[in-house]
Amino acid sequence: MSSNTQRLRVIRSRTDHDLLILIQRELDRGLTLVKVTATRNSPTFAQAQKAHETVMSLLPKISGLDDCDRQRIEDKVKELQSRLDRVPMYANVRSYPASAAS
Repeated sequence: MSSNTQRLRVIRSRTDHDLLILIQRELDRGLTLVKVTATRNSPTFAQAQKAHETVMSLLPKISGLDDCDRQRIEDKVKELQSRLDRVPMYANVRSYPASAAS
């Protein structure tokens, strides 16, 4: 094996590791944002969706991901997607009758 090939493998391994960290942070961020989201019209919902999209675009780029890590990440992706799907379109707004002080 040439030294260039070995260097490329080391660089690829570091890149995969960095991508894995980025994906984990985006998933955590998305899950945190969706917890405080009231409706699909809120900015936090859009940010949580963007985090999901980022994860989905980066996940296929990791070549050296073992089955355990891949399953753990896919479970979190499913959890985030499920929580995004459960966010209501509109908030439940109740009106209360006005009371007058006497």
